[in-house]
Amino acid sequence: MHRRGQSLDTIADNLRVTTRSVSRYLALPVPQPLSTEPEVRLADFYLDGACHEFPEYDWLSRSPGVQAECKAICEYCPVLQKCRTYGLTKGRDDAGILGGLTRNERQRKTRGRTAADGGQRQGGVAADDQQGAA
Repeated sequence: MHRRGQSLDTIADNLRVTTRSVSRYLALPVPQPLSTEPEVRLADFYLDGACHEFPEYDWLSRSPGVQAECKAICEYCPVLQKCRTYGLTKGRDDAGILGGLTRNERQRKTRGRTAADGGQRQGGVAADDQQGAA
């Protein structure tokens, strides 16, 4: 409604909330749409990965030292991008190293997507204030 030019008062009246509630809602981060990349399955690339060549490493370890060694191997992996895409979509909550990232790093990256755009809704109150000042 706001993108179509409706005033905050009109939106608040239609939703039966206060204008302040509408302003606060519009200031929230906008969730990013899910990736439109083709679906990546672990079985499609695992056998081509560097991790397959180093089975002696514990890729599921929570030890910072072991994780650092595994991540160093990932840097030179021919399927790093596919593995990272898988890790950030389907494997976000899986244990271990995927795409050179730990589970915590993958979760932070997926949560941090809205922070990359400044944490403001497109066309929101804060964005309108900045546009009006320009």
